[in-house]
Amino acid sequence: MTTLFAAVAAVTNAVAELPPVTIYASRIDDAKDSIPASVSVFTAEEIEASGARDLPELLKKKAGIDIHSMNGNPMLTSVAMRGFGDNAFGRTKVVFNGEELNNVDMNAPNLTRIPLGSVERVEIIRGPSPVLYGDGAVAGVVNVTTDAHDYERRTKITGRAGSQSTFGGNVQTKGGFEEEGVQYGASYDYLRSDGYRDRSAYDMHTANAGVRKNFDNGSTIGFKANYQNAFYELPGSLTYDQWKHARKTANNHDDWTRAWSYGVGIDSKLKIADDQWLRIDGIFSHQYRRAKMAAWGTDTEYGYYSYALSPRYVNEKDIFGFGSKFTVGFDFRFDGYGENPRGGSKRHFSRDRYAAFAQEEFYVTEELSVVAGARVERIGNRWVHYRGLQESRSHDWMGDYELGLVFRPVEGLKTYIKGTRFHRSAFCDELSYTQDGQFLEPETGGSLDVGAEWEFLDEFRFDVNGYGMVMEDEIFFDPVLLPYGYNCNSPAKTRRVGMDTGFSWMRDKVAEASVRYGIVHADFGSGTYHGCDVPYVPNHRIRLEGGFWILGEVELKGGYTFVGSQYLSGDFANQSGKLPSYSLFDIGVYYEPSWAEGWKASFVVDNLFDRNYCDYAGVGYYYPACGRSFMFTLSYEF
Repeated sequence: MTTLFAAVAAVTNAVAELPPVTIYASRIDDAKDSIPASVSVFTAEEIEASGARDLPELLKKKAGIDIHSMNGNPMLTSVAMRGFGDNAFGRTKVVFNGEELNNVDMNAPNLTRIPLGSVERVEIIRGPSPVLYGDGAVAGVVNVTTDAHDYERRTKITGRAGSQSTFGGNVQTKGGFEEEGVQYGASYDYLRSDGYRDRSAYDMHTANAGVRKNFDNGSTIGFKANYQNAFYELPGSLTYDQWKHARKTANNHDDWTRAWSYGVGIDSKLKIADDQWLRIDGIFSHQYRRAKMAAWGTDTEYGYYSYALSPRYVNEKDIFGFGSKFTVGFDFRFDGYGENPRGGSKRHFSRDRYAAFAQEEFYVTEELSVVAGARVERIGNRWVHYRGLQESRSHDWMGDYELGLVFRPVEGLKTYIKGTRFHRSAFCDELSYTQDGQFLEPETGGSLDVGAEWEFLDEFRFDVNGYGMVMEDEIFFDPVLLPYGYNCNSPAKTRRVGMDTGFSWMRDKVAEASVRYGIVHADFGSGTYHGCDVPYVPNHRIRLEGGFWILGEVELKGGYTFVGSQYLSGDFANQSGKLPSYSLFDIGVYYEPSWAEGWKASFVVDNLFDRNYCDYAGVGYYYPACGRSFMFTLSYEF
């Protein structure tokens, strides 16, 4: 490691100077207005002003994204974008400080690994991004970072308490030593609750830390570490009658999960020349989970470990006087997964992924740019000691590409069009539970995006994005396949056509208002279910927010959410009725006293009218969402 530091230092300049702060939204520091896709970026200030308590709530309220939550437990939430319902979390890539949180099995990415109070930036790229992000970046990418852009030393302490005996706290510190070019950050987060339903309690401890060295020429090298220990109860699903008349009931009285994880990572940006950079990222992570399901008579331990390495070369040298940004890179990732049923035989799965990719951003003029890229990825799967499989190995070669056009006719306005070819490989437990014991084919598909984003008059933001997507071999769990249901590739193409749009206005310390609307139609294009809607996908989603300040210190804010009706999970024939639409209201008071610098307080009530609704349900089972709840938060920064 000493050699690496010496090599970086040898090419530095005499004057220490950090690069200017810019809003980036990709693995290669692409500016937001150069990406041919719908991109939303929330800074630390915007996150704090939103009043969101955690990342799922931020995505749901501010970004207009569907969040499926089991029992109201933040550790059991999944992100659903672009008309995906069942296993939607497998089609959205979640990245935290360079680490992919998507698991090799069907467990959703653990969003509680990301304490919102420590986040500096949340970036959301809507639509496929396979060239830079690879396997699984189908519906979009959620990229979160805790990296600060300055050396200011500050510490923040936050405490919260609310309904259902919920309480917790967060301590974070950030800062640095400018003369030495060193930045640091660390946080600890604790949260516990009795839960909304009987036997739905949870508690978690989460810690993150990192240090970064900035060299005089703009090169950087950073190290990060994380740890989490969590426990939660599992009350089980309800029947329809129980949901309607006894929604807090627990059918499983001795089911629970204990989970812990830790990981370390390195990321570096090394300057080779004035217009050339080498970026190298690497991670190692390990997870353990024990799930006791007394209702099923099982008690199983699960182990996961992953390591990944990704070098990327970026050349920003002009070509014949035209602006250019050329990127070439390699991704390697290995995932190991093991099941150890107590009293049963051990099973093990491993997956290795190798990929090479290249992307060119060519600026015809300052207003017009073309983005083209391609990726080749090899995915190898291997099951060991798993009975019932007719094969134990598979090797898939996948090719993805993107071609986009970005036009910026005036300052603050971006218009774009992009075509994409993408893929997603099956989860290991999808591969191990098929009807004939044969491995599933990877999902493949294509999409077309057209849209615009406009920021004007310093107070207004508008965006609109229309898209169409066709997929082949989409993977579903079909409960009709006897005797218990199986995973299978869809025999027909699936189609999705939709639009997302939003408009917001904000005048600081005066008032604000915003609206986000999404519409999507997802159906089967042929085959047994031809013309039927893809289940578990609401056609409409609306989010309205408004607020105003009193004397510049108190903001009163209210919000309204509407989610349209949807067919139950697993109801491919559309014969089991729909999960009803629902409307939710929330209100909040936010106080930042001028006479007590650094102090802030808020009081938020969600589901104000105690609406009984479900956002996680399937044929014959229902998981009711949380009823009316409130949270009081107090913080002090110094």
